[in-house]
Amino acid sequence: MQLRRLRVKNIRSYEAAELAFASGTTLLAGDVGAGKTSLLYAIEMALFGVAEVDAAYLVRHGSGHAEVTVAFEGPEGRYEIFRRFRRLRRKGRDTFEAEKIRFTVDGAETAYSATELRQQVIDLLGFPDNPSPQAHSDLWRWAVYVPQERMRDILGARPQDRLETVRKALGVERYRTAAENAQELAADLRRSAVARRAEADRLRHFEEEFVEGNRQADQRRLDRTTIDRALREHEAALSGLRRDRSELEARLRRAEADERELSSLEREQASDQRSLEESGRVLREKAEEIRERTAEHSAVAAESSALDARRRALEAADIELARLRSQLDQSSAALRSLTEARAFLQSAEQRADGVRDTAERLRGEEQEARRLFDEALAAGPAKEPPAPTPDALPVIETRLAELRERQATALQAVARAQSSLSEVEELLHAGVCPRCHQSVRPSEFETHRSEAGAELANAEAALGETQAALDRVDGERRARERYERALERWKEVDRRRAAARAALERVVKLSEAHARDLAAAEESREQARRRVAELRPVEAREAELRAALGSADASRAALAREVERAALAFERQRGIERSLSNLRGESERLEREAALLQARLAERSRRLESLREERQGAAELRRSSEDSERALRAAEESVSNERATLVRLDAQLDEAVRRAAAAETGRRERAELLAEAKDIEEKAGWVGSSFRTSVLSMEQKLLTHAQSLFERNFARYFASLVDDPGLVARTDPAFTPLVMIEGEWTPAEALSGGERTSLALAFRLALAQVVRSMGSLHLDTILLDEPTDGFSPEQVVRMGELLDELALPQVILVSHETQLAAIADRVIRVQKVDGRSVIDEGGSRSPGPEVASDPDG
Repeated sequence: MQLRRLRVKNIRSYEAAELAFASGTTLLAGDVGAGKTSLLYAIEMALFGVAEVDAAYLVRHGSGHAEVTVAFEGPEGRYEIFRRFRRLRRKGRDTFEAEKIRFTVDGAETAYSATELRQQVIDLLGFPDNPSPQAHSDLWRWAVYVPQERMRDILGARPQDRLETVRKALGVERYRTAAENAQELAADLRRSAVARRAEADRLRHFEEEFVEGNRQADQRRLDRTTIDRALREHEAALSGLRRDRSELEARLRRAEADERELSSLEREQASDQRSLEESGRVLREKAEEIRERTAEHSAVAAESSALDARRRALEAADIELARLRSQLDQSSAALRSLTEARAFLQSAEQRADGVRDTAERLRGEEQEARRLFDEALAAGPAKEPPAPTPDALPVIETRLAELRERQATALQAVARAQSSLSEVEELLHAGVCPRCHQSVRPSEFETHRSEAGAELANAEAALGETQAALDRVDGERRARERYERALERWKEVDRRRAAARAALERVVKLSEAHARDLAAAEESREQARRRVAELRPVEAREAELRAALGSADASRAALAREVERAALAFERQRGIERSLSNLRGESERLEREAALLQARLAERSRRLESLREERQGAAELRRSSEDSERALRAAEESVSNERATLVRLDAQLDEAVRRAAAAETGRRERAELLAEAKDIEEKAGWVGSSFRTSVLSMEQKLLTHAQSLFERNFARYFASLVDDPGLVARTDPAFTPLVMIEGEWTPAEALSGGERTSLALAFRLALAQVVRSMGSLHLDTILLDEPTDGFSPEQVVRMGELLDELALPQVILVSHETQLAAIADRVIRVQKVDGRSVIDEGGSRSPGPEVASDPDG
């Protein structure tokens, strides 16, 4: 996500301004007090309100209200933050309060309080921060926005404060919070375990109820066992009766199945008999078809036997035909040469006529070009006019503008001198001061009149000199204008002469080239005529060959038809042979099927006789089945009575079991409470010790990884800015920056001003890179306000090279160093006009002349 637009109204020296930002590096340049830093403070105020900068410091003097709007754009959408402050007079002093606050996401606007907007900004930027609207944001001031006067604050911060801010920036603070929460959770779990043990003590009475319920259940089980034994004996007898009845039913079912099988076999016997008759009929038809195919095969055999002789005759005809075509091709090649020679002759004649016409036209153009060239030589001046002055018109105009400014200044000086002289004269004449109207002594102001007169004379003399110089330069300008008009006329005539000369030379060259082309065309036409005469006898020979080829082609077509008839007869013969083979195979298959049908009919006849004999014993089986059914019903009634008694005992047993089960549930609940208490105590021990230790270890590992990445970037950035191999930047475990000088670790206070600034800038850039790489900051923008304070010219160049090497997505840089314009993708000038700041977004890559450092900019 990057900053895209800033709008301000009544912010310090700005009445109203709007500024668009793009990706890359943007340099804000301007004179001292022009209002550059005010734009960065306005961005900060839009995000965090007045937590960092007092509104009285930013709101334009005398304005009743002020507005700031910033817009950000990222992959998820476009966001806009708006704040408006109004001035109030309370207890004799001016105060400011928020009048309107809103947050817009992709055009959807929502109004928020100051606290709510602070939380929205924290979520948008993606780093942990205090949501209070009055809280300072150290991470913003350390990793995103570096004010000019606060660049070195990071070096003087207390080690513990610096470490806590870095921890918060890297997002490892949540691990410490998790460890503290784990300690509180362990205490809460221990209290929960005590409560569960007390609840388990209240469930002790279920132990006695469980014992009594089990005693009654055992008695009922004993009674049930006695009844159950008698029931099993009766059920065993009943099972024997049922088996007997089942055997009778099975024998009845087999008799019925035999009856159905008898019926089915009789139907199958009739069907197979019909199939056998049908197979005999088909066999007779196949025998008749075999006789017909055999006679047809004898008829086509004679025609197919002549195929080889006819193919040999066709091959001989093809050879003769190929010989005639080869001779015709040779003749055709010569004939094509004749055709090409005639076409070339016609083309050569046309080309010669065209070249002759073009040569005539070019002779006329040459005469016209010579006439125009002679006219151009005779027209206009023959040489370049001399210059009246070495200065060009733009230089003379600049001198005139300067002289007019001097003239205006001199006129103002004359007017002031005349006014002073008139005031002194009036004072001397009336004896009264024209301003305060008090009486004065004229003798005391006599010298003032002399000074005023001398001042007037000097001013008039200066005005006269300026006027004379102005007239002289104006004369030079008019002379220069006349010279440039004459020079332009001479250049125009010279261009016409050059064009006429070039046209004449071009026409002469074309005429000479076409003369050569005409001679070549005549020679080519004569060669073509000779070639046509040589190739005329070829046409008669080509006609004779075509006649012979036509006769041979007709003979070959007749032979090809005879070969085709013989080939068809041969193919017909092969087809008949395949058909005879298929018919013989089908006849054999039908004969085998008929034999199988006859065998099956004989076997089925024997089975039918056996089934008809077994059908006579089925009536006796039905009478035995009815007697078995009556005995079975009597046994089932006796068993049913015993089962009713068993059901009553089961109901009583269930009641006893239910009471025991209820007591068991209470006992189980008590056991679960005790088990939960033990489990909770174990969890409390794990959360308060192992888990807490693991979380703190994870925090330390993440912090160590971040410090390693930070250490590499910090040392590299500092080395790029200082370019002194004897100085090496490092940090201790509390992220306190140190420098090793000739093998000894030295605190930042011992460095020079430029070295301390380099150390602080390297620290901030390294922290910003680490925060972004660990995903703690969604904003890809860095704001730097005069980061080169105390830098030498070489360090300024190295800082520009470092920013260019880092290729940060978006850098907004406020600096008076002109060397930094070389790395800026866009340079925006800020200037003051009549006490108001004005923004020039022209996009020049040079910020203009070097200006001094701007602490209030």
